[in-house]
Amino acid sequence: MMTIRKYSAVRGLLFASACVLSGALSITPGQAKTDFGVRGGAYAENDKPFLGAEALFTVGTGQRWFGNPNVEHAFADSGSSDLTALSFDFHYDFPSGQPYTVWAGAGPTLIFRDRNTPGQSDTTDTGVNLVLGVGGRKGDVRPYGQMKVVLANDTEAVVGVGVRF
Repeated sequence: MMTIRKYSAVRGLLFASACVLSGALSITPGQAKTDFGVRGGAYAENDKPFLGAEALFTVGTGQRWFGNPNVEHAFADSGSSDLTALSFDFHYDFPSGQPYTVWAGAGPTLIFRDRNTPGQSDTTDTGVNLVLGVGGRKGDVRPYGQMKVVLANDTEAVVGVGVRF
């Protein structure tokens, strides 16, 4: 099993690098501010808690569309499977005139399942995230909450909270 994990890690790093590179190439110099964040929550299936990290950058000139590449790792009990998801979501911030914003979006995801049960093989799956969130717009530290549905072979609902800085 150690060999499979090494290959998963390499694939994950390559995918994350490609996401960051494509994001960096889509930003104009005047919009080069990239925010980073951390998040946590739970995948609804088996109440798997997760921790994650993300980047957030503006796409275009309107300050409404954002790219949000992220990685999440859900921890499973013995007999279940750990899950690592690498995603490249895009979302639209709806105008509100408030100190908070509401957004909706979608994006592709790559899901690695590390089976913790002997005799079962690890799997890789592709899918699409559908996201809906609310969060602070101003300040150096901005909390947020987000709901997500992962449409894949094993469709799941995810609820999380995080902070961007």
